[in-house]
Amino acid sequence: MVKGKAERQEKAGQLADSFKSAKTLAVANIGRLPSRNFQLIRRELRDKADIRVVKRTLLKKALEKAGSPIKEAPAQATVILTDIDPFELSRILKGLRRPFPAKVGMIAGEDIIVREGGTGLPPGQDIGDLQAVGVPSKIERGQIVVLKDHLILKQGQKVTAPVAKVLNKLGIKPFEVGLEIEKALFEGLVFGGDVLNIDSESIRANMKTAVGEAFRMAFNLNYPTPDVIKLKAQKASTEAKALAMKLEWVTGDTVKALVSKANAQAQTLESRLGMSGGET
Repeated sequence: MVKGKAERQEKAGQLADSFKSAKTLAVANIGRLPSRNFQLIRRELRDKADIRVVKRTLLKKALEKAGSPIKEAPAQATVILTDIDPFELSRILKGLRRPFPAKVGMIAGEDIIVREGGTGLPPGQDIGDLQAVGVPSKIERGQIVVLKDHLILKQGQKVTAPVAKVLNKLGIKPFEVGLEIEKALFEGLVFGGDVLNIDSESIRANMKTAVGEAFRMAFNLNYPTPDVIKLKAQKASTEAKALAMKLEWVTGDTVKALVSKANAQAQTLESRLGMSGGET
């Protein structure tokens, strides 16, 4: 027993040491992730990340030994060690998620709708299963046809056995599976999975829109920010030059344009009078 404890301590120490070699330490939940999907993720990230399946107790000991601010670990834990920042890692993992069939007890992340049209299912018991969960259907041209779109499960509702059976019969896979990051440590900061799942592109677009709207408001209200002052000065300069040109007021900015204007007017007048520069 003493030997076994020493071996566990040694493994925890080795794992803790490996944490220091990566810029990002992420703890993920493999949960219901099928083995083939897990292997796919490993293949896709083999040159970018070290992914290890670790027992929960061993992981917690290693985190403690490493002095990590991450204290907890999921029951089915995976450690991801990488130099990729956690937001980019989360984006990559999100792209590797795959459709997954409905299982009893799963929670719908969004409304699940059975669409109108042919199902490819032959007449038989299946039509009774569809109608039992409220899907309007009938036999038409040798197959079961859904008469109109039907909301079979609302967001937040649990999948029941009859609903799972119908969705699987129809080949509808309303869920996705992938590695779920629960916590990530990067540059001394811990990020939760909910933060990492934020759509950075949408945030960037919203921030750009907000900055534009704030600038327009400040400009219209003559609020003196550096950007507003710069644009207001440019606008005032342009308007002043236009007014000086209209009044033929000679300034350093208008003299060249006024001379050109005068020359053009003289040439026009000369042309109308039928004169040329060499005639007497």
